[in-house]
Amino acid sequence: PIQSRTAVFRFLPLPESAIKDRLRYIADKEGVAITDEGLDAIVYVSEGDLRRAINTLQTVAVVGKEINKDLVFKMAGLARPEKVQKMIKAAYEGNFLEARDMLRELMLEDGISGEDLIRQIYREISASEEFSDSEKAKLISFIGEVDFRLALGLHPDVQLGFLLAQIVELGSMR
Repeated sequence: PIQSRTAVFRFLPLPESAIKDRLRYIADKEGVAITDEGLDAIVYVSEGDLRRAINTLQTVAVVGKEINKDLVFKMAGLARPEKVQKMIKAAYEGNFLEARDMLRELMLEDGISGEDLIRQIYREISASEEFSDSEKAKLISFIGEVDFRLALGLHPDVQLGFLLAQIVELGSMR
């Protein structure tokens, strides 16, 4: 097969400033209006991958006259980070039903897939200063378990509900 004669190159994520500078340059040259929050959203979605950032900019520019945060997250099929953070915080503070309702809203109303949501939860917990290192380790272990179950095809609502229950339990130990 062809793949046996190819080399896979892995690149480190680019700094946010480099991605923003390039996106601003492209947007200016193409006459595309983009808000600062829209730019930040593209950087978040791209996770340091300039190619992905440019593709996102191009996709969103086709749909809207002005690129803003809401449009970027909608087109990328991802939840706004603050919504994910709010859901995690509600669970950690013991408000399971509130967190579960937020989860359902993200999945049913916003159309976020369980797989995308679990990656965002992982990202938000990893970056959070709310949790100690040992709490992060426990939560990431649960996230790995849920991600595996989702890969097996188990029901996302049930699996992510399980994760929220684990966050509630962890918060109650504090």
